[in-house]
Amino acid sequence: MKNSRKILLLFLVLGVVFVLSGCNTTHYTQPLDADGGFTWVQWIVRRIADLIYFVSNLAGGYYVIGLLVITVLIRVLGWPIYAKTNNLSANMQIAQPDMEKVKQKYQGKTDQASQRAQQQEMMAVYKEYGINPLGCLLPLLQMPIFIAMYQTVRRIPLTERFDSLNFNFLIFDFKAEPKGSFYDLSAFSHNWPFLFFAIIVGLTMFFYQRYAMTKPDILQNKKYRTAQQEQSEKTMKYMSYFMVFMLVIIAYTNLGIAFYWIIGNLFQFVQTHINRKQMIQRLEERKSRI
Repeated sequence: MKNSRKILLLFLVLGVVFVLSGCNTTHYTQPLDADGGFTWVQWIVRRIADLIYFVSNLAGGYYVIGLLVITVLIRVLGWPIYAKTNNLSANMQIAQPDMEKVKQKYQGKTDQASQRAQQQEMMAVYKEYGINPLGCLLPLLQMPIFIAMYQTVRRIPLTERFDSLNFNFLIFDFKAEPKGSFYDLSAFSHNWPFLFFAIIVGLTMFFYQRYAMTKPDILQNKKYRTAQQEQSEKTMKYMSYFMVFMLVIIAYTNLGIAFYWIIGNLFQFVQTHINRKQMIQRLEERKSRI
């Protein structure tokens, strides 16, 4: 019964993410009032756009200030989910010795009774340390909002009812679009702002991922590391570098998107640093009680 509920919850969460996020992306290059995409996600997109418009007008009509405030606001609202995900990681770290004892106890035993007993003991460890196996799905709940934010920033400059906003920031025009292709050097005099922002996106993302993947010794259970885990970490590392490259390419197409990701990367860096200090404190307190 418990497993059935977990499977049902898994499909429910994935279904919600799918419905809210949508698959059709042709409307990304159309004004906000144009048809396209799922109704739910378009409702979220328009509400976010209205918030950006409202805050921008409070700040003298400057679009960049509205975008900055709403980006930070959305990140702050998503902090509890991020914190719970990090708490899950910390609890897994603390529970690792007990989990390994259970694995060693039943190593080589493949009969049904032993497998059932191992599962029960492992679930008891999860319960003792407050580990929810479905907790890894929590970040998926943020995806509809992040996708909606991406749509909003991309489509606001294309929408006439937002023309009253000031899309200029310093020497940058956030309503402009790049000319030619990414490799078109003849248009460099026009496209250099897009390249400049794209490079900053790449640098902030690269250094954030380096920081996130380089954990202090106290956050690494080196004693229990396996060859499979090391290979998985290498694979994740290569995937993260590929993600940096993809974000740079996409950021080059829109200054608003680039600015949104830069602020998000910097916020995530601070967020990870704070949560890491909290995790270290929890681990040290746990060790002091042992």
